[in-house]
Amino acid sequence: MQLYSSSRVRSESYKVVRQRKWKPPNPGEYKTNSDGAMFTKSDEVGLGVVVRDSNGLVGAAMAEKIKQPHSVECLEMLAARRAMIFVKEIGLQESHFEGDSEVVIKQLQRDGSLFSSTGHLARDTLSHVSSLRSFSFAHMVRQYNAVVHTLI
Repeated sequence: MQLYSSSRVRSESYKVVRQRKWKPPNPGEYKTNSDGAMFTKSDEVGLGVVVRDSNGLVGAAMAEKIKQPHSVECLEMLAARRAMIFVKEIGLQESHFEGDSEVVIKQLQRDGSLFSSTGHLARDTLSHVSSLRSFSFAHMVRQYNAVVHTLI
């Protein structure tokens, strides 16, 4: 995988941009989408992650089940955290992260500084991307995060 070289990127604005459809990253870059899903008949939830290149081709994907957390917000933050860990596991040094939870994206953009029940998870999640050369966060409208939904 060829990666682009750039300085560390983080959205400085707290305004969340809602993407209406998935757009590929620039050539040589990667986008990582994540999502969580609750299963009504068990005490488990699913976490899904998909990494795609500038052609929209899936370079890596993963899904796993974990014990159900205390809230949907917590589930979405755990999915974002798993995405960041997965990016490091597959050896990427840069990625644009997208998710369909506006609350989670706002927390990550603000360095986890929002006071909420998932603030500690947001800070832990950010610790996983601190070693990356470049990263960014964007909110993706739920229906355009569908590629991840097929995994979980």
